[in-house]
Amino acid sequence: MTLNVTPWLVAALMAVSFIANSKTITVEHALGTTQLDTKPERVVVLGMDTLDILDYLDIEPIGVVKAPIPSYLTDYQDDKYISVGTLHEPDFETIFTLKPDLIIASNRNSTAYEELSKIAPTVVFMADAQKFWQTTQQGWRMFGQIFEIEQKVESLISKTEEKIDAVKAKTKAKDATALMVMTNGGNVTTFGSGSRYNAIFDEFGFKQLVHNDKALAHGELISFEFISQANPDYLLLMDRDRAIGRASGEAKQDFYNALVGQTNAAKNDRITELDSQAWYISASGITATNIMIEDMNRALR
Repeated sequence: MTLNVTPWLVAALMAVSFIANSKTITVEHALGTTQLDTKPERVVVLGMDTLDILDYLDIEPIGVVKAPIPSYLTDYQDDKYISVGTLHEPDFETIFTLKPDLIIASNRNSTAYEELSKIAPTVVFMADAQKFWQTTQQGWRMFGQIFEIEQKVESLISKTEEKIDAVKAKTKAKDATALMVMTNGGNVTTFGSGSRYNAIFDEFGFKQLVHNDKALAHGELISFEFISQANPDYLLLMDRDRAIGRASGEAKQDFYNALVGQTNAAKNDRITELDSQAWYISASGITATNIMIEDMNRALR
């Protein structure tokens, strides 16, 4: 007897196989709990941090935000990946038509969580700057649970923590005091402990040189005179314009001036430009976190 296997039958068998291999779970995330089936295949991603993680774990989404996007993720600008809005404004209609199994929101679009949840199971990956590494681990573990790759994720966490601890040991040994500054449309701002870049001080162990307003998302406005008077041993510089694709990123050149040149940081070649895409756009992604660690090691050279 010959069995006639039609394309419809193959598809049905594959669907049954997928259902059999998945299970229903409840996951905790930044905005609550969500019930979903593991190993979702049709995934919509609304944040660069999450896209970074899925890319690293070889999990391919069907819909993504396409700009601004880190240089190491530009493959997702290909037409095969559907554009689902911006980092701040999801395209609800397009997301609905994609019939996703899972939507992953991020900090910049977390206010849309309830509306997105009406379309499909939605989780939010949103690391807390005050507890960067702790909440980043929680997010990575959430993805390990969702895609049933817990062991792989635990291995990544262990290796990453070793690298973070090694940086902290260096900063402690050097008694490293740093000033973190960001250029933004011609302005210069600073961030201290408790700010959105709290990881520099709490996770990586730099001592802060000045205290500033923790609540300001884009930092506290300062001048080159301020930097000269503060006289940092280490000057950490980030170019926001470069991060969001608004400029080619030549901010560091502006810091080669007479005022900054008087600082210990300049005299000892300790002005370090951080990877703005990793720190500003995709922080807490797996690749981004490793880039952040590399930046800290470069600063401590």
